[in-house]
Amino acid sequence: MAQGAIGLIETRGLVGAIEAADAAAKAGLVDLLAFEQVGGGLVSVRFSGDVAAVQVAVEAGVQAAQRIGEVICHNVMPAPHADLLSTLSPPSRQSKAEPGSRAPAPSSSPSTESELERLEDVPVTRLRQLVRQLPDAQLKGRQVSRANKGELIAELKRSNENQGRES
Repeated sequence: MAQGAIGLIETRGLVGAIEAADAAAKAGLVDLLAFEQVGGGLVSVRFSGDVAAVQVAVEAGVQAAQRIGEVICHNVMPAPHADLLSTLSPPSRQSKAEPGSRAPAPSSSPSTESELERLEDVPVTRLRQLVRQLPDAQLKGRQVSRANKGELIAELKRSNENQGRES
């Protein structure tokens, strides 16, 4: 992630952090890295993505969190050092039961049946990225942004079935 960025928002209370994460994920093409309970009622949320997307996401997250709670601090770090990135990013292989765990997302459009079955574990933001990459996607623009996880998975499966018929 040479041109990437890390975004951080710290709030007083979990609800504000969740609101910030939701608004940020909807505003920019970012990956939610983790929530962390810092202590003393403080909760931080971390994002990664390209610099512009992280800036937009953090702005939206801060505004959303301020509407319902207190934002303590926020920051966007463009091009963080690789050591910092590895420290802030969750390990790629965590069990589902661990807090803050996230499933590894497929690197390209899923094509095999086993990849399609694992889509339930993929974050919605990554599913949206995959749908936007489909050449024959029926969902376009804001439809992708507004689609829920089930609709996104259905679109990926539909596209996969159509590609199978064309082969």
